[in-house]
Amino acid sequence: PYSNISKDHNPIHTNEYFADYAELPGTITHGMWTSASTRKFVETFAADNHPERVKAYEVEFVGMVLPNDQLETKLSHVGMKEGRKLIKVETFNQHGSKVIEGMAEVEQPITGYTFTGQGSQEPGMGMDLYERSETARQLWDRADRHMRETYGISIIDIVRNNPLERTVYFGGDKGARIRQNYCSLTYETVDAEGETKVLRLFPDIHENTPSFTFKSPNGLLQATQFTQPALMLFELASYADMRAKSLIQKNAPFAGHSLGEYGALSAIGGVLAVEAVVEVCFYRGMTMQRAVERDSQNRSQYSMMAVNPARVGKSFSQEALDFVISSI
Repeated sequence: PYSNISKDHNPIHTNEYFADYAELPGTITHGMWTSASTRKFVETFAADNHPERVKAYEVEFVGMVLPNDQLETKLSHVGMKEGRKLIKVETFNQHGSKVIEGMAEVEQPITGYTFTGQGSQEPGMGMDLYERSETARQLWDRADRHMRETYGISIIDIVRNNPLERTVYFGGDKGARIRQNYCSLTYETVDAEGETKVLRLFPDIHENTPSFTFKSPNGLLQATQFTQPALMLFELASYADMRAKSLIQKNAPFAGHSLGEYGALSAIGGVLAVEAVVEVCFYRGMTMQRAVERDSQNRSQYSMMAVNPARVGKSFSQEALDFVISSI
């Protein structure tokens, strides 16, 4: 029947006399039938019954299949290629002899890559990947080198140790260059009269300032000017590591929430180099930091809390919420 459907009427597949004349042990099952029956398992198991996800399939016939042979197919996930699973295909007869071997590329379900904003930071984040992934380590080191040379502070140190304070010294030629970088940072604000003014982000740093100390009562990793570049590095390094391992799908949808937009555009869109990302996020964080007045301990009158309606009863009114907030 397969000969009629495939139009392959080679008599070695159907006629015992021709097979004997060709010195074959019997009529040989069509190779394309064996290939198709093997591919069925790729489509069923590797592609989860979605044949359209099998993007490449190539096999080699390494043995003969005779009538009444019992075949066993083995599939092995051996690697990745641009987000596709590389499936090693092997089919054996009842004697354990291999009759087919090959590879298939199977697309995974469409995956969206989402880059989050602030709130998920924690000391040591990304450092396990830093230790075991050369790709991630190179990205972190590039960013850390840029922050040390530009602003005299190590972002890796802040992530690892979450220190309460770190002092930047402006001695020597290198220190003078770093001090000038701080002096050049400005931001716009609107005063009480509604006029726009340009102010320095670091008004306490001038041409003769010997040092500057960053402080945060909860650790510098929780200070937004360091939270933001640290989170972006964590996300960029994770993505770069997955891409280096061919785990990222081509043309996949992606999105970023708030700060995460920088991560999405940089990691997938290639809009900013890692050095630019950490500098922009440091500046963005400092601008946000200056928007609120703080005391000598870097504390403000404001904090943030989440109110979940599902966790309170119907009797919990606006007045009750106001009381809780004022108590906190």
